[in-house]
Amino acid sequence: MAKFRIQYSAGFGHFTQNHKGFGPTIYIEEIVEFDNGKDYFDYVDFYKKYSKADDTYFHISFLEDRALSEKELQIRNEYRKLRDQNCKKAKEEFIKNHELDPEFIAPCGD
Repeated sequence: MAKFRIQYSAGFGHFTQNHKGFGPTIYIEEIVEFDNGKDYFDYVDFYKKYSKADDTYFHISFLEDRALSEKELQIRNEYRKLRDQNCKKAKEEFIKNHELDPEFIAPCGD
């Protein structure tokens, strides 16, 4: 089993904060040692453990210099789809609950 040193940033933002449109206004930036009991880094496991339902931004960075395996590349793509869907949902929920103009929505990604 491998341990991975990861830095992640997660946050929520909207147009009333110090930027135009959705975020992020970072509310966390942390370095963690992640062990998911596997011999490869599982982006989806990491995302599910550290993300929150209202995140409109989430970014994962490795703190070690190495190439990703084919399996990690595949899982990273799954993570990005999941993250983008959840980010969009969080933005839409906030807009719906606060009756905001949807044109303030910006893309979420890394």
